[in-house]
Amino acid sequence: MVRVALPNMTRSISFEGGDRDDVILLSSKVYDLPTDCITSSKMLDSKTKRKARRAENAQMLEHSYSKGMDVMPPKFLTWRQEEFWNTLKRNTVTIASGHAGTGKTLIALHFGLFGIAQGEFEKVFYVRSDVGVEYQRGRGALPGDMSEKIAPLVAPIFDNLPCIMRSQGAAEYLLNKKIIEPILLEDVRGRSLNDAFIIVDESQNFIPSQIKTCLTRVGKDSKICLIGDTKQSDMEVFRRENGLVDAIHRLKQLSEVGIVEFQKEDIVRNSVIAHILDRYED
Repeated sequence: MVRVALPNMTRSISFEGGDRDDVILLSSKVYDLPTDCITSSKMLDSKTKRKARRAENAQMLEHSYSKGMDVMPPKFLTWRQEEFWNTLKRNTVTIASGHAGTGKTLIALHFGLFGIAQGEFEKVFYVRSDVGVEYQRGRGALPGDMSEKIAPLVAPIFDNLPCIMRSQGAAEYLLNKKIIEPILLEDVRGRSLNDAFIIVDESQNFIPSQIKTCLTRVGKDSKICLIGDTKQSDMEVFRRENGLVDAIHRLKQLSEVGIVEFQKEDIVRNSVIAHILDRYED
């Protein structure tokens, strides 16, 4: 017989014969188990155990996310980040422009996921323009399927999620479950996006008619946020009008529209960026 004590924790236990295994222990009672019930031939092989652990971790992540426990509360590094958050709460349309490294995409993504955890939205749509820059190959020329082709465009999601979620692997989970759904600008026309938070990133690379297309996708109980930096526009390659600048001037003082402009002192990515920008603006 093997005598096993089962307290409320995970522990490695040894059986007669030298076998060891990790088990989830759920009871504080002591049980007598026949040794013929615990034989090495019936032990799970390591590959099966790893697969079972991954499935358990995925289930725990889904449970914690569905309960809103995996999204961390917001932590603002500047007062303008907090102003941006509050502007998103008050308005249906929010425009955030300003220098690189000020946390615009981070705050917008955090707001959308926090809203999902609170039951305000069902998903986050992340819209990007596949704008051409000099010497850029077309998206179709890149190897892989469509998800692999657009992976570089959704890199900001992967960069920012570790600052928002408590669990590792959250990015893959949220994308696989389509809680966050990336959309290329060319695919957004005709959509009606309800119960969603819509992030239109790098919107300085949109022309005014494309901004109009995105703004008119907002459906019932949805909000939209335009994010961009007018100093980083690639539209000059095509000598086209900047849709972000146009939207700021066209929509200011409109009801249910909020505008936040980040300044150089709001840069939090790295303090050297502000000095670099100074040299390029000379």
